[in-house]
Amino acid sequence: MLLRNATLLLLAWGSFACRPAANTRNVIPSTADTLSVLASGLHVPWGMDLLPDGNLLFNQRDGAICLLNRTSGMVTVLMERQVNDQAEGGLLGLAADPDFLSNSYIYIYETVAAGNQVVRLQLQGHTLRQDSIILSGIPHAKFHDGGILRFGPDSFLYVGTGDARQPDLAQDRNSLAGKILRIDRNGTPADGNPFGNAVFSYGHRNVQGLAWSEQGQLYATEHGPSGELNGWCCHDELNKIIAGGNYGWPMVTGDDERKGCIAPLAHSGEDTWAPGGLVWVNENGPETLRGKLVFACLRGRKLLVFDTDGHEQQVLFDGTFKRLRNIIQIPDGSLVFCSSNKDGREALPLQEDDHIYLLPAR
Repeated sequence: MLLRNATLLLLAWGSFACRPAANTRNVIPSTADTLSVLASGLHVPWGMDLLPDGNLLFNQRDGAICLLNRTSGMVTVLMERQVNDQAEGGLLGLAADPDFLSNSYIYIYETVAAGNQVVRLQLQGHTLRQDSIILSGIPHAKFHDGGILRFGPDSFLYVGTGDARQPDLAQDRNSLAGKILRIDRNGTPADGNPFGNAVFSYGHRNVQGLAWSEQGQLYATEHGPSGELNGWCCHDELNKIIAGGNYGWPMVTGDDERKGCIAPLAHSGEDTWAPGGLVWVNENGPETLRGKLVFACLRGRKLLVFDTDGHEQQVLFDGTFKRLRNIIQIPDGSLVFCSSNKDGREALPLQEDDHIYLLPAR
């Protein structure tokens, strides 16, 4: 299939020279100088997952689902979805089925006129076809659409949603907004969910990242307020998620306490991270990051590294790549992350934006 956009620059596996910032925490010994650009000239890459054959599947917020061949460096557009990509909506999360080798299923989170929905697709060669809409009715607004998809170690699909600019929905356990949802591959609420429906945890403002530790503990990143309630600002969150947990929005934020609400593991205070994708780095990853939580920052323009107790450990690439959206770890331990400079929030995006980068494990 021909590339949709002639400006898509294929710089796969080329060397990328990274100038370290003054803060020595920004340098990963022996790896920062080997950072590679996998693809450039993209339009707001969002969801990413590695297929069993080693090729990278990713989407762009305007509706393109793409395959990056890691041998040739070629990017092929597999499908164009008709989505509402105004503001924060569009084609967002993406996840390959844990049994992809036998069923070829891929799941996407997208914004359409009727709201946000999770759709199952099937890949046959270089052709994607829609199999079914497995979950619909997720509230949509110009902002706060959530969108992250991740399969957990229990093989259930976890879905992070936003409050759709209706904060009270985050506390309504019958609403899909402002939640982490847990469903099976047909969209049915997973066995063992705390409320008998799809809701796994609630009281979230805008969930953007999900990751599990080796012990199976779930963590999530979430955008804090921007003045819409009581003048509250900032306090973006890193949360340790428990089944049935109430994470407090819109009653509390930051260090505020309220009976029955779970405080964040860490938050940004009066600053803002605008956190995106999250990964727990396993033993195959870069040595200084093993056992740590790493998440991309949009406004923060960096990768932040925390331990699982919520203590900041490192700041990586501070300001080097502007807005960073998502991050995943691939089986060889390398980290893949992407920029989001054409999302309307960056004043001067470059023609070669956006990019997908590879940080090798060694």
